[in-house]
Amino acid sequence: MHIQNVFLFKHVRFLVLSFLAFLVFLPQAAYGAVLDPQDGGIGNTTHYSQFQPSFTPGKKVDHIIYPLLSTPAIQKQGTNLTIKVDTQGKSPGGWQISLDSLEQSPVKNEYVLPFVSAKPGTSYWKKDGSIYDVTVKVPSNIPEALYDLKVTYTAGGSAVTDSQAHAVKVVKSFKKNFSFLHLTDIHVASPRNISDPTNAEEAGFWNPDPNKRWLYLQKAIREVNLLKPDFVALTGDLVFGQMNPKEYAYEYEEVYRMLKQLNVPVYIVPGNHDGYAQDLTLTDGLKYWNDYFGPLYFSFNYGPYAHFIGLNSFDWNKIDRSGNGTVSVPTWGGQVLNEQLQWMKDDLAKNAATAQAGQLHGLLAHNNPLFRDRDMWPQSDPEVQQYWKEYDRQHNPQTPANLILGEKLGTKYDQLWHGEGAQEIINLMKQYHVQLGLHGHTHVDNITQQDGILYSTTTSVELTGKPWIGYRIFQMNNGKLDSSYVYENPDRSLPVYQNGDTAGGVMSFEVQYASPNDGTAASQTAVIYNRLNRPVTLYVPFYMEKGVYKTTGGSLYQTETQGDKQAMEVQITIPANSSQQITVSPS
Repeated sequence: MHIQNVFLFKHVRFLVLSFLAFLVFLPQAAYGAVLDPQDGGIGNTTHYSQFQPSFTPGKKVDHIIYPLLSTPAIQKQGTNLTIKVDTQGKSPGGWQISLDSLEQSPVKNEYVLPFVSAKPGTSYWKKDGSIYDVTVKVPSNIPEALYDLKVTYTAGGSAVTDSQAHAVKVVKSFKKNFSFLHLTDIHVASPRNISDPTNAEEAGFWNPDPNKRWLYLQKAIREVNLLKPDFVALTGDLVFGQMNPKEYAYEYEEVYRMLKQLNVPVYIVPGNHDGYAQDLTLTDGLKYWNDYFGPLYFSFNYGPYAHFIGLNSFDWNKIDRSGNGTVSVPTWGGQVLNEQLQWMKDDLAKNAATAQAGQLHGLLAHNNPLFRDRDMWPQSDPEVQQYWKEYDRQHNPQTPANLILGEKLGTKYDQLWHGEGAQEIINLMKQYHVQLGLHGHTHVDNITQQDGILYSTTTSVELTGKPWIGYRIFQMNNGKLDSSYVYENPDRSLPVYQNGDTAGGVMSFEVQYASPNDGTAASQTAVIYNRLNRPVTLYVPFYMEKGVYKTTGGSLYQTETQGDKQAMEVQITIPANSSQQITVSPS
């Protein structure tokens, strides 16, 4: 099979005409919101203000540079946590650190973390800062949950406070049989979501009602929260980035808002759509990434049981990443350059020195290093021969003429792994026994096993995904991955919608409550629907009046009280294509 022919739809030019054709079906108000004759492109930079009049984009990564929403800390109760803080040239003191309940939680708690020490530190990615390593103790009585992190210190006679959403997950213990979930290519604000008119409601394209905006992504997040994996890997293309240059300001703000709906820790690497350099390279998507999500690459551990590398596989010179302010970009394929490769080698070597036997080693990268354009573009094409000859003569950056030719050939054959670093990554994976790669970019499911490594490419959550939009669940059992990451043979992911029918709008599984689940009820009934062709274990949240309760159906997993409200979580396994009821009532 010629993979490049399967994946051609990835590049926006194949969908622009269908999107423009669809505009004739839009009401005039909606049309004006998407197509502006002043710039001649798709979209403009001002129409979003009618939906959010007080919108003010702003950086989310300021003083706290670890842990972050994109690189959270999963911390065991009773252990020390080291936070990295950029004091921005000031001498700090009087440290106060706390963990706060998530913004969306009806039950609000604040837990103060005892201060242990603070000393000057370093950061591999924030090299221009004044970094302090602040160590605190996570008390053993803090409930298992995901928390916002708040840091306050004094500097120059003034108090400085910074917070980071969803930065710390507290656990009682690390599970040997842990689970994680792979999401990719969620593409907030992508016009491709409305290229099929039947998907318009699920797309919620800049719907003025936030509850209906990006509905496809909201439903995926609800399912993830019910599954409650130990962590999520999100491998890039969070936004679109090919509209008018200032579009990034709105898109990054929106996707950050959406990701805060997750109730589980998520590790995030960028994709090509997150990093275009538009407007003569003055508007750089990767700068927005730094401001909203921090590092472009990183590593993390899940206790002693897993070590993951997260790479930026859109590691191009800004000229190569440039666009013209509408839909045209010359480079959208993968590349990783020497600085990042050396960091990867050093990180894997450092981990290998202390890793216990049986530790899972994984890679997160938007692009799959197996899918190399040099191998997949037909050498019989004279223009392909010309392109690689000129590329080998000069790249990083490429010549303007070759960028134009590369875009032409990419439109014809697609760009997957387009530049340097693929073989070096594969070699490092083999050398350091990395067993798993998680990838996106193609919007198509693919499972390839090679040299003992499982390369898992997952379909998109954007509505262009094939064979449907979905995600993968990975489960470790006795030190090995089981086969749950394949929902249907040979390589299909788990669909967000029942039977993959996006237009139908029915989720693969969901919870319906009899009363508002907001902490005001003294009793509650919930019906859980599983429309998948296999059983599913879910964690159903209940927010009640403070009290002592009993449950029928499922088993009580956790409870937490604050003031006059109580949060409970009930674990239940629903057989395939069936429903069950949970009742919570005073005992």
